[in-house]
Amino acid sequence: MSAEAMQTAAGFVEDLAGDLNKGDLELPMFSGTAVRIQKAFQVEEVDIDKIVRLISSDPAIAARVLELANSAAIRGARQFTDLRQAVIRIGDKLVQSSVLTFAVRQVERNDGLSEGSRTKLRAIWVESVELAARCYVIAKEFTKLNANEALLTGLLSVIGRLYILLKSEEYKIEDDAELEQVLADWHPAISKAIGESWNMSDELVNALELQLEMDPPLQETATLAEVLCAAKLILLYDGADESLVASEYPLLQRLGIADHGDTAVTLAEHAETLKNIRQGLSA
Repeated sequence: MSAEAMQTAAGFVEDLAGDLNKGDLELPMFSGTAVRIQKAFQVEEVDIDKIVRLISSDPAIAARVLELANSAAIRGARQFTDLRQAVIRIGDKLVQSSVLTFAVRQVERNDGLSEGSRTKLRAIWVESVELAARCYVIAKEFTKLNANEALLTGLLSVIGRLYILLKSEEYKIEDDAELEQVLADWHPAISKAIGESWNMSDELVNALELQLEMDPPLQETATLAEVLCAAKLILLYDGADESLVASEYPLLQRLGIADHGDTAVTLAEHAETLKNIRQGLSA
């Protein structure tokens, strides 16, 4: 790396640290409506009518919420055409999830992005959907946690990477190795800060901070941090040549996902649920 590139990268990291210290973490290119919807849910008494008004103010977001409500992952016997009924039916966490996935897809289509960043953003979005699906299954099948909140946790786990990637556009950082190092070092802290600024629950924010742990701190009952870390671990081994061995990861045994002697841990038996969640979020 040239001296000029090193100086640019150092300035970028310094600005990231400044953003964190100031709490100045508005996502570049991110829909203001999407952020307002996220924050509107994080109050003591959620005003459904306000939520519906906010969603209705952006027809594309409204269509996205209706699509999720009528997806195979969610729908019951009836088809939803009324937005208010759809919001009530799927609940706050799934509405937040649908709005978040829509906003990320809109950023991906922004003409201001370089092709390299567009490709990276696409990979980040795909990973977030895969993590969300696995978080949902793990929470639903192996814990008493709210599976929809676990799904939202999986989606939000990449928000720090999204922030760093979009900010890097301003610095025109072209060294992929340098950018990957910054992403690895900083994204949990930035994800946590964004979660806090959106007034997400303490447990969800804690999960974002601890997401790189292979064995997060033990609590009396299962936590979103454990679910997210297990989902990331399983995703890491999905499709890999090497199998995930349960004995090497007490977290998997603690959650009941696998027994100590299991030598190829997967969520294959939940493939249909994973597929439905994936399709619901990707519609």
